[in-house]
Amino acid sequence: MKTSIYIISLLFIVSCASSLCIVPVQYKHARIEDPTLRNVKYSMMIPSGYKLITLVGGHDELENQYIYSDSTKIYISDFGYSVLNYNNILLLGNSIANKRFESIELNYKIAKELGNEYKPETLLLEGKTANGLYWKDIRIGYISIGYVNVSEKRKSEFDKALSSFLDNK
Repeated sequence: MKTSIYIISLLFIVSCASSLCIVPVQYKHARIEDPTLRNVKYSMMIPSGYKLITLVGGHDELENQYIYSDSTKIYISDFGYSVLNYNNILLLGNSIANKRFESIELNYKIAKELGNEYKPETLLLEGKTANGLYWKDIRIGYISIGYVNVSEKRKSEFDKALSSFLDNK
């Protein structure tokens, strides 16, 4: 009985079709002082065939990196940014990088002290590396999603994965 409950639970945790996996991610702790962010659940349909690496930060931040044999990577993170696209973003220039890496927590505190509400904006950055591979980084409030090292042949597949996150947000 316990074994069948365990197996059924695993099926709910990650469900895969022939080419896409639905990957749920739950963030257990609120960022800064916003209680509406507690236990927020997200999911993203990503291409199957990955190896999962989960990074955990000192303040309960999570980053899931889904890594493929061709070095393509897709991620979902509540760190301030994913290290996977950090250098790509820096190459866009200081003003763009400064906007992308600005402190949401600091902006929230300043707005609160001024009696204003602060809602972080969505910021989409993308490009092509010198070796012809695509990358994309999307900051949606406190969450970052994106990919790196994507060939032109697989770009629409990974764009579809990121869109599946945006569609269920």
